[in-house]
Amino acid sequence: MEGEAVVVNGPLPDDVLRTVFSTSAAEQYEEIMFSLYGTRIRMRLLPGSRAGSRAGAGTALYHERRLAGELCMDLHAMPTSVSFDVPPLPSLLVSDITTGRVRVDHAHGSGRFSAGDVWVLAQPGLPYLSQAHGVAGRVTVLSPALLRDVAGLDDDHRAPLRLLRSYAPAAPARAALWRATSDHAWHLLDKGAAVSTVLMRDAAVRLLAAVALDAFPSTYTCHDPLRPGPGHAGDATVRRAVDFIHAHADRPLTLSETAAAVRTSSGQLLAAFRRRLGTTPAGYVRRVRLARVHTDLRAADPGTGATVAGIATRWGFRCTDRFETGYRVAFGRSPSRTLYD
Repeated sequence: MEGEAVVVNGPLPDDVLRTVFSTSAAEQYEEIMFSLYGTRIRMRLLPGSRAGSRAGAGTALYHERRLAGELCMDLHAMPTSVSFDVPPLPSLLVSDITTGRVRVDHAHGSGRFSAGDVWVLAQPGLPYLSQAHGVAGRVTVLSPALLRDVAGLDDDHRAPLRLLRSYAPAAPARAALWRATSDHAWHLLDKGAAVSTVLMRDAAVRLLAAVALDAFPSTYTCHDPLRPGPGHAGDATVRRAVDFIHAHADRPLTLSETAAAVRTSSGQLLAAFRRRLGTTPAGYVRRVRLARVHTDLRAADPGTGATVAGIATRWGFRCTDRFETGYRVAFGRSPSRTLYD
């Protein structure tokens, strides 16, 4: 619907909000950006731009947001040439484009990007200017709290976590990994509830944060969360964390939440799990959920319609070769054999 934002319920999971709009008017685009990002983004068409160019449903500017919990992704198409004046945003934005070119200017430098590039478009609290020419692509929104949690930083580390070198694209191999990960996350927001569950989407957004931390230099690279620091997490702390994970494995779990539940820091809990269990808290959560899959497969009756894929999805796993390999390593048989024996 031209010039308006439309909330589309469609065949998406009930807890996925999809917002779609298309417009040829910069003023309307600004209003929609304000509703999505919570700040006034100034936009103007550059000289020579042709309003009404084909984009999305046939208008100049197309934007689609899919949102579920912390997983937030925007698809956009701007076949015209536009400029943006963006004040500080609360979140980090990672951009990847399939067509067009972009220039970004901010306090730390300038960057030029083209089709196939992946880069940090916005840092929390930092304004920027940009020009986009014939661009189509996707923007992923990541919260600072999520990045800190995935990095294993807690309240003892008060310095902001920032991704550095916003003026440079990710290396080709890391850009390819980002695109594959974001494609997976986007499709999870497009599938029915039988395929896309809360646990799977939580895992996807945390994987996006991890890939971003790996793809771009950051203040995180100067911090080793496994390095022993003040205090010490002993056996009793690990046992409490294990109990907490078992009790809450059916919902999204973060490192910081688990650490807070057992009254230690994220870094100390990581180090303790490494020393005593040879894994991380996230790795242990995966073990527990894999065991729950095994239990449910043994109790299920395929005659009632139970499937390996359905049970795996319930516990946050896609029914892939990686899942089957992990299951075989843990239980010495295939999941389908467990179901049908």
